[in-house]
Amino acid sequence: MAEKPEPRSLWPDGKRFNETMNERILQEIEALTGKRVDDKNRSLIKHGADEIDLVHSGLEETMITATREIMAEWKNNENIPDMRTAAYVVAINKVATTYAELGIFP
Repeated sequence: MAEKPEPRSLWPDGKRFNETMNERILQEIEALTGKRVDDKNRSLIKHGADEIDLVHSGLEETMITATREIMAEWKNNENIPDMRTAAYVVAINKVATTYAELGIFP
């Protein structure tokens, strides 16, 4: 049975770039202030975001966007009594729009 390959990073070059830029920013701050950033904070700042941080950030954006969309539907339609119903309306509208765009219905 073949071994599973190690998962590849989705952002390998971007991570190195960000670490380099963060190090340059730290050096500039130190030069301007005349103070050195301690090793613990330097490591945290230089390291930047991991893949899981980027995934969580993307998920957070998705949830914020969805909540705003549901709130707007709820506030703009007086026939919708609560956010749960608004969420159903938003979801059904998305399915209907996709069906119409794909020519599935009607």
